[in-house]
Amino acid sequence: MRNAMNLLLIDDQISVINGIEKGIRFRELNIDRVFTASSAAQARNILMSNEIHIMLCDIEMPEENGLQLNQWVMETMPDVIRILLTSHADFEYARESLRLGCFDYIVQPAPYDEIEACLRRAVHRLESERRKNTLCYYGMIYEKHKPEMSDRIVNNLFSENRENVNQSLLVLEQMGYHLDDHSRIRILILDIFSYSKATESVLYDISIRHSLLDSLRSGKIAEPVEALIALNRSRQFVILLFCDDDSLLSCKNADFQMFYEVVGQSLDTEMACYVGKCSLFSELRSEVKRIHRYIDNNVSKKPGLYMTDEKHFFQDSLDISENIKRWQRLLKDNQLEKTRDSILSWLDFIVSVNRTNFSVLCELHQQLIQLFFNCAWDNQIDIADLFTDDYGYNDCMDAFRDVESLRFMVCHITGAIQSAKGCAPSKDDIQKAKIYILDHISNNLSVREVADHVHLSPEYFTKLFKKETGQNIKNYIMQQKVDAAKDLLDHSEIPVSLVALELGYTNFSHFTQMFKKFENMTPSEYRKRKSEG
Repeated sequence: MRNAMNLLLIDDQISVINGIEKGIRFRELNIDRVFTASSAAQARNILMSNEIHIMLCDIEMPEENGLQLNQWVMETMPDVIRILLTSHADFEYARESLRLGCFDYIVQPAPYDEIEACLRRAVHRLESERRKNTLCYYGMIYEKHKPEMSDRIVNNLFSENRENVNQSLLVLEQMGYHLDDHSRIRILILDIFSYSKATESVLYDISIRHSLLDSLRSGKIAEPVEALIALNRSRQFVILLFCDDDSLLSCKNADFQMFYEVVGQSLDTEMACYVGKCSLFSELRSEVKRIHRYIDNNVSKKPGLYMTDEKHFFQDSLDISENIKRWQRLLKDNQLEKTRDSILSWLDFIVSVNRTNFSVLCELHQQLIQLFFNCAWDNQIDIADLFTDDYGYNDCMDAFRDVESLRFMVCHITGAIQSAKGCAPSKDDIQKAKIYILDHISNNLSVREVADHVHLSPEYFTKLFKKETGQNIKNYIMQQKVDAAKDLLDHSEIPVSLVALELGYTNFSHFTQMFKKFENMTPSEYRKRKSEG
């Protein structure tokens, strides 16, 4: 939709105003509305009450003349395009109009086609400015949302809909990237574990993208090879390398190894980098599918650089029938904790000897689901009672994707069945948790970390801990940290800030607030009171 364009015509002679109104084809000039004024005062009122884009103004007017009005408009409404009309070809008038930044200067009487030509140029100037402002505006929006927009452009290249692919190719061409079916391509997919798994990552999207681009150049993967980065649905970073010549063929495994090492140093976090084969853009979809099948087999999420044309993971299936029979017997004997520990130990074993893959995990997941649901049925437990808002049925059914998810599912379901059966809580688990908390008091401990140590889901462990000790697990952890802090404050001279660091608090004010919550005084006040006592 075109923006409106309004013109203000000012002349103290009504006949001049009427003549211009009738003689100029304003509609053909895309001028929507013409306001008229016979004095500067009237013009000011119109300018302040309406959006005026072009002002056509006589100079010689009684009281306040056109030059004085132009001075005011220049200072208060600088975007208005101003054209002066005068009956005198006076050099001083012309010079003053230039000083005021007027668009043009017309000497009357002027033919209507001359005035029309001048207005046409003014309209053209205004439309050009509007286009420029619009481009700047969209440019700012693009810069603000560049990652999201880049993601959409690049991810559309992988679409099975050729129309989407062509649209992205056109946009990339306009952005200066030439890519067609004959272009050489190579796909890299980075799974940065702290980013892809965490709901609130300590890493930032923009900084990761910058690190990836910088690391590519450090790895000698430079022009004429171009790189586009996008985030896929699994929160993995996809890098599309491409070029029009054979430069990609000269990229060695050592170059990608250097890239992987530089990224690792830059981000200081564990990750897996999967490097595809060199192929053509026309083979892009099949190449991405091949890499994802390869990624699926890294079910233990081992970090490292993986050249996907080499075999890294276990290829065969495993016979788990004997294990299933053993776990069935344990469940029948009401040995839920032993069942849990046995499953987790076996999982740890097959991971340690590199005998896991996607197929093995899918088969194990399917058998365990059947095992647990049969157990619930035999004990007249409603399946819905095994799940919570934090861990639902869909989470359970999706737990075949990696070892960590399957471990969590086993801990949650066994704990939920135990809770639903009203079994006595294991005091050994609570004692092990307490020892673990004391041994790791210097860490930034989470409930999940402690629950994982005793092979329980966080939800079940929280309820179990409260039932056995009468304390909230989070408060218990903080209380242990406060007790440790008091001991350090009592028996050492180290600064309070270092006491905070010793107990895993990088935010000193957070440590102070936590301490005050339990002791009703700050750590500094506590130390001072002890020294005075």
